[in-house]
Amino acid sequence: MARKAFGGFLVMAAIGLIAVGGFGVRDSRIFLAILPAQVGVTLGVAPNPYNTLNAQLDAKQAQINAEQANLDAQQAALDSSTAGAASPATGGSPLFGYLVIAVGILALLVGLNFYFDWLRSRTPRQISSQS
Repeated sequence: MARKAFGGFLVMAAIGLIAVGGFGVRDSRIFLAILPAQVGVTLGVAPNPYNTLNAQLDAKQAQINAEQANLDAQQAALDSSTAGAASPATGGSPLFGYLVIAVGILALLVGLNFYFDWLRSRTPRQISSQS
């Protein structure tokens, strides 16, 4: 393939030299204006598993980037629609508030139990004797 391209280049170079020298061509300026349009260089790599895999990976990366942009847009829309609701730090629902109240009440009851046990252990008990 390279040999064929090189042969074509030699033919075009010979024609160009003939045109510049004026051998048989009446108006060499017209010929020289057309010559660059006819000469071209083609470079490339024959398809192989590596460069086709690279193209597939580039296409997959572009698809992933598009999906990520779509997810970001959906998340932004969701965030803007729930901006007036409770923040995520508070749980976002009244159930979280009920849970905090229930745990507080249980902690108070456990604390009262310890306090009453301490009071009971401090006061001496009198044993009534019945005989």
